[in-house]
Amino acid sequence: MLVLSGCVSTKYKMARQDTPPPVPLDLVAAQPPVEAVLNTVIIFQGPGSWKRAAFWDEYVVTLHNQGDQTLGVTSAALTDFAGVSRAPGIDPWALEKQSKTLEQKYRDAGVAFVRTAGPGVVILGAGVGAVGTVGIFSASASGIAAGTLIALPVYYVAVWAINSNNKGAVAAEFNRRRLALPLTLAPGETRTGSLFFPMIPNPRSLNLRGSSGSADAEVVIPLESLNGLHVKTPARGSAHDPHASPGRAVRGIAQSASRPRAPDDPSPRRIPRG
Repeated sequence: MLVLSGCVSTKYKMARQDTPPPVPLDLVAAQPPVEAVLNTVIIFQGPGSWKRAAFWDEYVVTLHNQGDQTLGVTSAALTDFAGVSRAPGIDPWALEKQSKTLEQKYRDAGVAFVRTAGPGVVILGAGVGAVGTVGIFSASASGIAAGTLIALPVYYVAVWAINSNNKGAVAAEFNRRRLALPLTLAPGETRTGSLFFPMIPNPRSLNLRGSSGSADAEVVIPLESLNGLHVKTPARGSAHDPHASPGRAVRGIAQSASRPRAPDDPSPRRIPRG
């Protein structure tokens, strides 16, 4: 006879209902015909979190086709402080594994990595509405009271069923929110969704590429406002400053990395709030 309480995996649990709601970031960059808005960055156990322990960063973006031709958005990339680019993930469990691997590699390279934000950094959320949560199974919801003594075979079957359903709920919400690329926008069309990246300290820019007609299209959102994300201190010149000496070592973390071009005018603008 065993006790069920404490044996349901926390890996698959949703965030608590008292998780604070996100706050608008609304950072905009436009290079006609494409306009991109970074509505929010939702990080590990931060405002707007919907998974209790999500080992990824969720960039909620809105894309708008300003032109009179169809716009195809084919790829996205998040560039870190060392110029290494990462593509968004399509599988939550592979993404969590990648984040944990990179976390160790960043630390080995001398980066004072943390899963949250450094001191003085306010992680802003989305202005695209409240973050919804989906129902998940729990010990009580499945009809098994926590702490109940049950036979071993029944116990394992019950725990397996709960974890399986919780895991499925996380995957379903991940896919519901994810902005799948490539995508096509008709003239005047707007679409909002999430790009899920591994945890990247001090991200430099979010790059989106595509084409409209016979012309290439690219827009770059500078991310200076996220300086201090996933590092203990955002101050330049400190021993743990990822802009300083560790940068060279970090460049070797990726086996291959593209370096998106900087825009002519890197200064982002903010949406006037009325």
